Amino acid sequence: MQRALSCQFLLFFVTVSFAFGQHKHAGDNAAKKPPLSFESVRSEFLSDPALKDYKLESSVLTIAPGAQDTVSHRHDCDLFGYVIDGEVQIGLDHQSPVVYRTGEMFYEKRNVLHSLAANNLKDRPTRILLLFIIKNGRQGYTAEYPEKATGH
Repeated sequence: MQRALSCQFLLFFVTVSFAFGQHKHAGDNAAKKPPLSFESVRSEFLSDPALKDYKLESSVLTIAPGAQDTVSHRHDCDLFGYVIDGEVQIGLDHQSPVVYRTGEMFYEKRNVLHSLAANNLKDRPTRILLLFIIKNGRQGYTAEYPEKATGH
């Protein structure tokens, strides 16, 4: 009888330990989510002969609650953004940011300096459909202040 109780206790202990271990592991993964994430939607060359070297690149940008991107960069293309859910602050050329909310669209001219993208909502992520109209061979993203190589 005592042996059966010991086996039951051991089985209970292993089950509880496994459950708590899984719970902690899941929480650790959630904490490591990046502040910005991109999911590719479509990439397609345009069919108009006058635009034969241009393509549409699209992706969904998710900005975590309270996250912001202050890495200044440029896109060598025209960019349209449609806010699917939430709100985003967009700052261009270090000017005062403009807030765009669900259902609104913004436009960034080719090579304008993008200095801020932020989600001020603390309770939910913001999702934005990004549409890039880019000429074949141009850079979609260029950091304004690229990291300098360190030589020894």
